[in-house]
Formats: sequence, structure tokens, C-alpha cells
Amino acid sequence: DEVIETYGDHCLTCACGGDRIKRHNLLRNEVFYFCNSAGLNPELEHPGLLQPRPLGGASQENGSERDNNANRRPADVYLPRWRRGTPAALDFAVTSGLRVDLVKKSANEGSAPTEAYERLKCIYRDTEETCRAEGITFIPVICEADGGGWGPAAHKVWGELAKTKALLTGESNSTVANRLLQSLGLILHRENARAILRRLRNNMDRDYRDLLVASVVCGASVVPHSDTAVLQQ
Repeated sequence: DEVIETYGDHCLTCACGGDRIKRHNLLRNEVFYFCNSAGLNPELEHPGLLQPRPLGGASQENGSERDNNANRRPADVYLPRWRRGTPAALDFAVTSGLRVDLVKKSANEGSAPTEAYERLKCIYRDTEETCRAEGITFIPVICEADGGGWGPAAHKVWGELAKTKALLTGESNSTVANRLLQSLGLILHRENARAILRRLRNNMDRDYRDLLVASVVCGASVVPHSDTAVLQQ
């Protein structure tokens, strides 16, 4: 638990109330819809990607403790065919450059938070290596909550997705990519506003509260399909 400061930065990273989960899911859903419209046949939370290792007694064949690989879902969005024909697992996360452990690094290098979280996603429980062993390309798709920037791996994904969809629509790659990034940016900042509003609604100036409410409503009207009930989970 932390004290909410004047600028509302803590609200964007607070684990209470479910705001982080909803923001994550809405960003994930938007990319899912985009991939679907590009003809990539995506799947949400595809189960069973990582198979459990054979056991040798009470431990794995490699000597490690028994794990639950069969229950792990490294793909928020699973693409059965990605670059070079191999499947890809897109794993989404939102971090913040204003976290106590990242403020100094963020001040010197704006991409530090997303790059650090990309590395963490890859090495956590050897996710990247485990996916590679199963023939899957693991791609951490990381967003920075305060500024809305995306990590290096995410930008490569947006470029590939834009190129794929542009072949179908006849638009330029940059036009398609910009539209996707605008939609994701609206979702991110709408949900940030919602998180702040929920925590400060009893202690803020009425005009400021009305402005936040308006931003949430406008965001919802611009990206209506992101709130489709069936994909809220």
C-alpha cells in the first residue's frame, strides 16, 4: 500500500481494484481484433502451449522441481503463423517509469522501463527459452503507462502487423500502424483516467472531476469494440 500523491502516478500502478487487469485486457483485446482483421487467425489465452517435462521420480528430467507448465499461458494473443511460418506468443504488460526502482533510469533513458520489463518477461521461469524449445516465438509486448510508449519488441510487432493488414486494405504501412497506435493510446489513457477518477473522486475539484469523466466517456465512444463483453475477462 502507498499514499496517493497529487499527480495520481500511483493510481496507474496500483494493484488494488482491478484497474490494471482491465487495462491490460483491453489493450490485449484491441490487438486481438486487429490481428483478426489482418487474417492472422489469433487466439486469446491459448492453453497448453508449454508441455510439462517428463518426471524422474519427484522432479523433472532436468532435475528441477515439479512445475505447472501445462497450466502456463505465455500467449495473451497466440498467432499460429508469424514470421518464417512459426507461431508467436504475444505476452502483454504495462509498466511505469515512475516506479521507485526505475525513476532514476527513466530520467536518463525513456525506454529503460519497457526494455527492463521485456528482459524480465523473457527470463522469468525461462519463458523465452521454454517457448523456443516448443517452436514458439515468445514476444513480450510492453507499454509504459505514463507516457504511452512501447518497448522495442512491441514496435517490431506493430510494424509486422501493419504490413500484413496493409496488404489487405491497400493503405500504406504507416497509415495502418498509426491507426493501431492511436487506438491503443486512447485505451491506455482512458483506463488511466478511470483508475485516477475512482481513487480521487471524493477529494478533487469538481471541474477536474468532470474533465476526467469526459475523457473516459470520449475514449469509450472512440473505441467501442474494445469493450465487447465477451472479451472483458
